[in-house]
Amino acid sequence: MTKIFLDTNVILDLLIPGREGKDAAQGLLDLREAYPDRIRLHLSFLSVADIAYVLRKHLPASEIKATLQALLKTCQAIGMTDLFLHDALASNCPDFEDALQIACAETDFCDFILTSNTRHFQGYTRIPVMTPAEFLARLA
Repeated sequence: MTKIFLDTNVILDLLIPGREGKDAAQGLLDLREAYPDRIRLHLSFLSVADIAYVLRKHLPASEIKATLQALLKTCQAIGMTDLFLHDALASNCPDFEDALQIACAETDFCDFILTSNTRHFQGYTRIPVMTPAEFLARLA
């Protein structure tokens, strides 16, 4: 089983019209649907909250809930504890939110972190970091 951690921006690329990474993000969902026993997608509770906040500018509240419910049928949300906060605070990653995402991915033993902003993660985790497009190209 390959566990893939999705940064918030990957989901926003998928859900917000006109974002550059939409096709690659959709490719990840298609891959997961084609191989549900081999691919598992993960995201943090923090991402779910951030996604809901950003979507307020794009969708009515009733659609946001439906969108999040659909998302959570495809992606497993990783809960956070105070341990994640302590790990993020002890990290040398300069962005606290990214440090929390890394703590989630590492604690959940994810195999990859996929993000649109690889430079925010590379060098701060032992997990391979790449864009969704890079990951899909690697599989091809």
